[in-house]
Amino acid sequence: MDGPEKFLHGFLKISVSGDQLERFLNLCHARAISLEKICRQLEQNITAYISINDFRKLTPIHRKTRVHIHILEKRGLPFLLYKSRRRKCFLTGILLCAVLLFWLSGHIWNIHIDGNVKNSTPQLLEFLDQQGIIHGISRNKVNCSQIAALLRQNYPDITFVSARVQGTRLLLTIQEEALTEDLQKTESPCDLVSNLDGKIVNMVIRNGTPMVKTGDICKQGDILVSGKVPILNDSQELVRTEYVPADADIYVRHQIAYYQEFSLSYEKKLSDGSPKTSWYLHAGNWILGADTLEKTRYLTSVEEFPWKITENFVLPLSLGKITRTPYKVQKAVYTKKQAENKAAAQFKRYEKQLLERKIRIVDSDISILVDGTSCITKGTLTVEEACGKRQPVEPEPTPEVVKNS
Repeated sequence: MDGPEKFLHGFLKISVSGDQLERFLNLCHARAISLEKICRQLEQNITAYISINDFRKLTPIHRKTRVHIHILEKRGLPFLLYKSRRRKCFLTGILLCAVLLFWLSGHIWNIHIDGNVKNSTPQLLEFLDQQGIIHGISRNKVNCSQIAALLRQNYPDITFVSARVQGTRLLLTIQEEALTEDLQKTESPCDLVSNLDGKIVNMVIRNGTPMVKTGDICKQGDILVSGKVPILNDSQELVRTEYVPADADIYVRHQIAYYQEFSLSYEKKLSDGSPKTSWYLHAGNWILGADTLEKTRYLTSVEEFPWKITENFVLPLSLGKITRTPYKVQKAVYTKKQAENKAAAQFKRYEKQLLERKIRIVDSDISILVDGTSCITKGTLTVEEACGKRQPVEPEPTPEVVKNS
């Protein structure tokens, strides 16, 4: 008999004894009376859990089977309220708590934004705050269509917004323009020129006239795709020239230098005592109990646990935990193995940064040199990178045809 619903309605633990126990159980099954956690104590005695409503249905079965039924335990909210009927403060507290939960469930306490990259979450929350969409706003005042329209109107790089209210949360899913500002589509005629020196390894032309091909070597300033498109007739004679915005995906393989250096001596922080824990309460914009004094020589970590009744019923309260561990500084020196591991970790982070910029490493020639004072990592990387920037092109004037009279 576990679960909030059964606790709300109340249930009993009963003991049933007699010669007709089997008939008693069969009649209960026939009348859809639920007995849970049945346990045989003796040959003619069992214990079981039963709801209050089903217990009231046992009267005719009791008369037929002549079994003895005893109530062993009473559990649930009805019995708790009955025992507390003279505790007016307790009942008043339960009533106020129910009213408070009802009021809290009618407001938005968590605004969750997902999918934003260019526009930071604090920036979008500040904009929503200026529009009156704040934490604590009534759910009846939230117009999801209007919020989506405001975000698209004020942020041109946001192409799609989905806004919905789920419980006490306002969920915003945003999709931003993926292309960079320089490569955004435009209707103005332009060429696509190279901004890198290297070998072209891949080309996908969408618009314009290609001036190079895969395998060619390009230099900065070379025209990769021209915005001039010649229109030829059946005799391959030039009829006219159209000017379009050149558009293509072109990848160039080139080399970049890599260099990292750090000192072998460093300061190491060692624990100098047992950690100390303090708690605080975060209610809305108020923080109660947090020690905001600056602590030197302490390693500080902060955890915050939001209070929520369900996944989407988030209360405007959270409990915070601050852990401070005293430490002391001790001078140390990296061993050769430690220095090499740190240099390798630095290179991994650099490789991750390149991948985030959509630059892929295809080959590397890196060496790590550890001398008496420092660790130097240097070499060259062969990478493949998207190439091309737009350059406006002015249409040439159409030559006038002179007619002989």
